[in-house]
Amino acid sequence: MDKLEQEESGHPIGPRLKAARKARKLTLSQTSELTAVSVSALSKIENAVVSPSFDIIKKICDGLDLAIEELVASERSQSAAHRMLGRKTTTLQGEGARFTSGQYDYVAHATELSRKGMVPLVLRVRARSVDEFDHWSRHNGEEFVFVLSGAIEIHSEHYAPFLLKQGESAYFDSSMAHLYVSTSDEDAHVLSVSFDPKQGQKPVSAFMNAAARPVSAETGEAPVIKRPTKAGRRVSRPRERAAGAR
Repeated sequence: MDKLEQEESGHPIGPRLKAARKARKLTLSQTSELTAVSVSALSKIENAVVSPSFDIIKKICDGLDLAIEELVASERSQSAAHRMLGRKTTTLQGEGARFTSGQYDYVAHATELSRKGMVPLVLRVRARSVDEFDHWSRHNGEEFVFVLSGAIEIHSEHYAPFLLKQGESAYFDSSMAHLYVSTSDEDAHVLSVSFDPKQGQKPVSAFMNAAARPVSAETGEAPVIKRPTKAGRRVSRPRERAAGAR
């Protein structure tokens, strides 16, 4: 058993799921109806027989109206969440909530913040064939995937499989069934950010500095903006940054 699996074997997803179900006075059968996860799978998760994949966790959380962090955050992270007054956190090297599905190893980032619009995950893609999966991922919203190292092939419900190498990305509707397999000699590592539109959305300009300008694809440089000059013209003060600008 490697370090990740050792850490995962002690992860309290099962007890937390059982506690959440009991708090709602739900049977396994009722929970299955709400989450579209089988009674057998729910029972195995609660008893730590299996480790659920991200899309199964997402289905459970959506069905029970739970924040994902309520199942996957470490005890230290959950304690820190109660002390936080603002929406800011960091995940340093070696931190993050770890879990695995066999085909993927996951490290969940920013678990101190609950009810996020985005769920950032770093995945180690162990799978080498579609045949290794007993189900395909499918969850509400949209997903962005960026290959950190190695290469993956993305299989989806409506498109032919396509290859992504290191430094390349894809963005797709995650309610469409999908999965990743490694095609490189080593296991690929990818950044996956899932966005749930139910959390609301802002235009991309809201997350940019007010002075941001488009960059030419040909030259890699921002276009020169010519401004009229007048003798004795006063220099204007910099505009205030828009809320949320970086």
